[in-house]
Amino acid sequence: MSDKTREPRAASQAARDGHEGERPAEAGLLNQGLLRVQFQNLIAALNSARQANDATQSLMLDLRSHQIELELQGRELCKSQEALESSRDHYASLFQDAPVGYVVFDAAGMIRAINRAAAALLGQPADRLAGCPFQRFLVGRCNSAFLAHLQAVFADAGAPPAAFDLVERLHDASRTRVVRLRSIRRASAVGTECFTVLLDITAEHEAEERRLASDRLRQSVLDALPAQIAVLDPAGHILAVNRAWREFAGENGGTDALRDAINLNYLEICERAEQGADTDVPSAAASIREVIQRRHPGFSVEYPCHSPQEQRWFLMNVAPLDSELVGAVVAHIDITERRLAEEAARRARDAIAQVDRLNAVGILASSLIHEMLQPLSAAGFFCNSAAQLADGPKADPRRLIDVIARIDNQVRRAGDIMERLRSFLRGRQMHKVAVPMTQVFRHAFDLVQWFASDHGVQLRLVAPAELPEILTDPVQVEQVLVNLICNAVQAIDGAGSPRREIVVAVALGPTEIELIVTDSGPGLPADQHERLFNIFESTRDSSLGLGLAISRAIAEALGGRLWAAPNPAEGAEFHFTLPLEPV
Repeated sequence: MSDKTREPRAASQAARDGHEGERPAEAGLLNQGLLRVQFQNLIAALNSARQANDATQSLMLDLRSHQIELELQGRELCKSQEALESSRDHYASLFQDAPVGYVVFDAAGMIRAINRAAAALLGQPADRLAGCPFQRFLVGRCNSAFLAHLQAVFADAGAPPAAFDLVERLHDASRTRVVRLRSIRRASAVGTECFTVLLDITAEHEAEERRLASDRLRQSVLDALPAQIAVLDPAGHILAVNRAWREFAGENGGTDALRDAINLNYLEICERAEQGADTDVPSAAASIREVIQRRHPGFSVEYPCHSPQEQRWFLMNVAPLDSELVGAVVAHIDITERRLAEEAARRARDAIAQVDRLNAVGILASSLIHEMLQPLSAAGFFCNSAAQLADGPKADPRRLIDVIARIDNQVRRAGDIMERLRSFLRGRQMHKVAVPMTQVFRHAFDLVQWFASDHGVQLRLVAPAELPEILTDPVQVEQVLVNLICNAVQAIDGAGSPRREIVVAVALGPTEIELIVTDSGPGLPADQHERLFNIFESTRDSSLGLGLAISRAIAEALGGRLWAAPNPAEGAEFHFTLPLEPV
């Protein structure tokens, strides 16, 4: 036998010896790396045998290499199977232990598979739910919505799978649960099926129900209010309106968009309304922005909204939303009845004031007659003198001209007295004009001077050298002063006071002018300082008790105040203030 023949046999024998020497180790698991080494050695021996042309040895080595190769493949297969089983167990665990519910349905809605979270929602063990119809657990077992949901999932099998959502209610022993189903079609070994994620949204649903109930309650409160209300967002868009708003828009020919008003920009509506309109709307639009931006705490403004059929007035009240929300609430309140009532009250007050002026003229009648007699008597005297100077031996044309001028002065004086009296008695609406306070005092003193003189009472004015002009109604101010002075004269005369004096003091303040009328009469009882200003309240039997009540109403209408104060010295003291409005 040649050396070449002996070499493969030796290699083969070495391989067999090596393999057989390792057999005791195969009692356990052979190392995969060792099998690979043996396989490589056999391949090398097989190549040597083939080179030596030893057929038997080559066949034996070939069979042995196939055996080892099969063992390697078997071990790879076992390893892959173990990995597959591990992966299957892993994903099965994910399916079963997931915190959300998973359900697999067939086309009829039967449960093919379900995990523990979904089974807990249904209130049954998972192993008892396979093959059960899902509808049996729904509120309203003949549930067409669930069937329509399945049909949508299984429809058009050729199209890519799409997800579909459905909200359902489940039976529960303690309460009804609300769940959301999100389903998608998938292919499986047993055919097409519906894979569904089941989420318990009971808490979210209840929170949403509470929110909707709160919204309904808020809307009910808004609808119950008589004012027309709109709620604005930070940009001025309308978020909500109430029933009064919708009814007002409908009654006045508003469009459907204006009637519902949601998402309309209220600020733009105001800006369009301000163009060419003589109302307070222009300033309101800018002010509403300041309220929304929290640069203004809120405001109210009255404005007219007249139509050809009637006159109407509204009060717009704007307030910011609470601290967590940005926006504003705009309320339009119909104040037509109030304005009409105020107008009626003003007319009634003016009528009563005219009655009070007539009453004052009655009190001043004797002194006014005396005051009128003086210029008329003087005019008569000057007429006689003029007759003598016009004809006869004492005729003097130059002196006649002077006498005629004096007659004219006396006639003018009588005319001025009558004009003041007519102006004082004239019934008219309050009309503010710029007037010097000195002129008002002079006219008031002229009206009561002879009345005070007839009763032996001295009038004295204590005022700064220069008094400003103020914006007021001079006749109304004169009425208050005449009433206060006449009351003081009658109080002094009725009590027979030894000191008979009335002082009208004037004090200028930064924002108002104050007139203090003090007399030397018997004074006022301590408990009557406020009662005197009530209607029909009087300290004199002959008085109607209207003067002081009307005087206070006039003072307040002029923007001032009128009150009585205790005089520590003697007599009574009345304070009358007027605002120093810019002229």
